[in-house]
Amino acid sequence: MGLDVDELLSPSLLEKASLLGTVLSSFPQAHHASEQLLEQVLGIKRIERLTERIGGERVAQRDAETDAWQALPLVQKQAAPPGVKPPAVAGIMPDGGRLQLCRQNEDSRTHWHEYKAACLKDMRHEIFPEDPCPELPGMFLQRERMERLTREIGQKAADVEPPVTTASAPLMSPKDDLSRYQAPQVLSSDVIATRRNSAAFGKMLAARAWSLGMFASPRKAFVGDGSSWIWTIWKQSFKPFGFVAILDIIHALTYVYAAATAGRTREAGWDLYTRWITWVWQGQVTRVISELAAHQQELGPPREEDGPTSVRRIVHDALTYLQNQSERMNYPEYRKQGLPITSSHVESTVKLLNRRVKGTEKFWSEDGAEALLQLKADTLSETGHWDKFWRIRPRTMTGTRHYTRSKT
Repeated sequence: MGLDVDELLSPSLLEKASLLGTVLSSFPQAHHASEQLLEQVLGIKRIERLTERIGGERVAQRDAETDAWQALPLVQKQAAPPGVKPPAVAGIMPDGGRLQLCRQNEDSRTHWHEYKAACLKDMRHEIFPEDPCPELPGMFLQRERMERLTREIGQKAADVEPPVTTASAPLMSPKDDLSRYQAPQVLSSDVIATRRNSAAFGKMLAARAWSLGMFASPRKAFVGDGSSWIWTIWKQSFKPFGFVAILDIIHALTYVYAAATAGRTREAGWDLYTRWITWVWQGQVTRVISELAAHQQELGPPREEDGPTSVRRIVHDALTYLQNQSERMNYPEYRKQGLPITSSHVESTVKLLNRRVKGTEKFWSEDGAEALLQLKADTLSETGHWDKFWRIRPRTMTGTRHYTRSKT
């Protein structure tokens, strides 16, 4: 009949229905919730289409904001927008997640594709005359915890001896409580997510950071893992404005642990890991690199037949990683400046995004994925994007419909 999917819905009902389609894990769940909470029988497909339409409007709005930021003169990009108070500490943390599209990925020959996301944190922390936590926190010396952590990230090497099952040790001893690292306090969080490539994502991230006053913050941190696209974005869009590049210390730890335990007994590997991670924490990564390089020379370079779990390959990968990232591992100085040293915030955020868009049964169109990532990021943000959109929507109505073949 040519009617829009939301033609007969009030603005309030449209907002509620699209919110259910965004925050619940699937469109069928949103359909059932709408029957119970809104007392409306909207149907699965209708909720899907109206949610993606609203998401498309937000994508168009976001792109317009990015274009407007790009058009600003440099002097305005260095300052906060009128009426915006810059954070005392600005923390930007990018990362990536995965979802399935209807089209196949030519590289992997699967339907899994990467999306990009970031947390932008308004933080607060004092500046210290000296390193406020020079001693390695006890949590890094909890063997079972470190073994579990490194397995989760996928960098752990196999031990020579079978692992010994023991009772779990206390998480913290009294001594650990005295030297425990205090991370900056998070006052508010903003989230962006997109299926666009890293170049487009970098512009979106810079535009959002500017809108939050982060380019005018006195202390600015850009924290990420070792992915090259992350540091390309930092170099192009954030380094010129004084953002300090910081390697997430947990990712550094996983490489150190893998190299220390590769080919060694459990006890010998743990002792070496303890020495190396202490050096990393204290900003002496060059000492770790020196010992790793000597060990690599003893082993020889990786051979063509070496798999990812071979000792030569693990040591080579760890050595290369630490050499490439060493300039971003001055952790004592970062702690003195009250800057974050881990990107755990964005990793948690990616898990929340995944709850909505990731699943073996979920297949998205490109436009549908972009729309849902945008809306889900809005609901995870604490800076009012969702409310602002619905407040000004009656004056804009710039969106177009986006459809997906998904039944999710």
